This record gives sequence, structure tokens and C-alpha cells, in this order.
Amino acid sequence: SSQLTAMQTQDNREKSQVSRLNEEEDSLNSEYLEVETKIQDLEKQKDPKREILEKLREKEQVLISTSGSSIGEVQEIDDKLKVLSENDKVHTTQINNLERQSDSLTRDLRDLVENEVNLQHILSAFGFDKNMETFDVETIVQGLNSELTSLSALNAKAPETYLEVSYGYRSMSTRKNSLEEERNSIVKFIEDIEKDKRQTFLDAFDKVDKEIRLIFNKMTGGHAWLELQNEDDIFNSGISYLIQFPNKPKRESTSISGGEKTLAAIVFVLALQKLKPSPFYLFDEVDAHLDAPNAERLSTILEERSKESQFIMVSLKDSVIQKAKLIYGVFPKNGVSHVVTYKDKRMPSVKSS
Repeated sequence: SSQLTAMQTQDNREKSQVSRLNEEEDSLNSEYLEVETKIQDLEKQKDPKREILEKLREKEQVLISTSGSSIGEVQEIDDKLKVLSENDKVHTTQINNLERQSDSLTRDLRDLVENEVNLQHILSAFGFDKNMETFDVETIVQGLNSELTSLSALNAKAPETYLEVSYGYRSMSTRKNSLEEERNSIVKFIEDIEKDKRQTFLDAFDKVDKEIRLIFNKMTGGHAWLELQNEDDIFNSGISYLIQFPNKPKRESTSISGGEKTLAAIVFVLALQKLKPSPFYLFDEVDAHLDAPNAERLSTILEERSKESQFIMVSLKDSVIQKAKLIYGVFPKNGVSHVVTYKDKRMPSVKSS
């Protein structure tokens, strides 16, 4: 497929490069030999002419030293010397040019050899370890094609496998993202619930605490309040109910006397009643351990709260009975229980049972 086509294109490119390098090598070798031949020819021409030039110069010296020599003959020799000297300069220039050309060809040959070595390294990477001169281009191409065919046969199912794995990955990735979104939604829902639960609890706590402070102070003139034992973990810690009667130190509700505990408990119940009122409340002699002043204060508060809820109370305290709107009195007589009813300060009616 596309991999096979790419490797065939690479084979053609390597084949073309091998042919071009061979042609360049042949051309450079030919030029090099031609230049060497020219240099040798010029050297051969240069030496005889130099010998003639030397002989003419010697002859010139002889003629000049001979008094009988004619001026014309000397001039003729001098002209020949000039011509030979010019020719010698021309030949020298040609030789220098040819030598430079020879150096250039030498560098080109060296570059060609380096390219040849690099090409051999490329061929070695494909499994051809012989020198390039021993290779035939067709043999190289056939070897590369064989290697490509082997690789193609080995990975025939690779594209299909890739598509399956890729599809599976995309499906799992989509599912993962969906689960992450669901998880984040659930976590946010839980966090919102926890936040609302905490806020609801704190709101209720503050209301009850406020009512406790108000009722306790009204009944006793002292102070009472609630404290969270651990504000950072309110649902796994407790609540302290602190009491301070007039002229007494602050104490926990569990450390006070029986009468004080009764009073603190009544205050707490009434505070809860303010938070979430019930239709009626039944108190069974809750004032038994209260002194007269505290019992009277309790009856006053119950009378005020009776506008919101009904209070049924069993009591033996006159101060409490006097505040009641309806009184049922029970007493024995001759072994029979009798019930007396008082309402709106009217005369009692007596019933026996």
C-alpha cells in the first residue's frame, strides 16, 4: 500500500543517485587525465625552449663581449630572446591554470568518493555490506523490493489492527469522559447536600442557642448557652450545654445539681419548642425540684407560650396551678377517686370515679 509505494520511490531515488555518481566519476576521471596530459605536453615544450633561451643568452653575452660583433646581429638575438621569454610566460600561465584545474578536479573526486561512502552506508542499512563497485543497481533494487515485500507480509494486518485499537481507544476515552462528568456531577451534588446540611444545622443551632440564652436569663437572671465542641467537624463531635447561675461559676449541664438540671432541661425543651413547635406538651411534675420563685417564673413562661401550643402539666405547686386556664384536681374519698374541674375561676364541679 502507501508504505510499499514509499519504499519503491526510495529505491528509484537510490538507483538514480548511483547512476549519477558513476557518470560524474567517469567524467571527472576523463577531465583529470586530459589535464594531466596537457601539463605533461607543456612541460615537454617548456624545457627545450628554456634550453634555447639559455643558449641565446649565452651567445648574446659572447657577441657583446666580442668587439667585432655587429649591432644588427645583437638586435636580432635580443628580439628572439624577447619572443622566447613571452612564450615562456604564456606557457607558465597555462601550466598554472592547468594545475589549478587539476586541484579542482582532485577536490571534486574527493567529494565524489565521500558521496560514494555515504551511499554505501545507506545501502548497508538495508543489508548490503559489499563495496559499491561490486553492486549492480538492479540487484540493489531487487533486494530492497524483497525486503519491502517481507515487511509488508509481516504487517499485513497492522492497518486493520490499528483501526480496531484506535476505535476501542476512542470508545473507552468517550466512556471515561462521560463517567468523569457523572462522577463530578455526583460529587458536586454531595458537596451541595453537605453544604446545605451544615448550614441548616448551624441555623437551627443558632436559633436554639438564642432562645436558651433568652429563656434562662428570664427565669433565673443567669446565663446559659450552647457551644460546638469541634466547629471543623460538627457532625462527628458533640455540643456542650453551659450553665451559669447568678453568683456561681460557669459549669457543664452535667455537673449541676438536680434542681438546676431540671431547670436547664425545661429551658432546653422550651428553646426547641420555639424552633419547631408541637401541638401540645405534657410535663409530669417538672417543677417538683424548683423553689417557689423559679416555679412561678416557669409558670409565667408557660402561660406566654400557651398562645402557640397547649401545655398539660402535673403539678403540686400553687404558683403553677394559679396560672392554669383549666385545672383538674384528683383526690380520694372513701376509697373512690374524685376529679374536680376548675375553669375560668368558676366554682369547681366534682366527679367521682
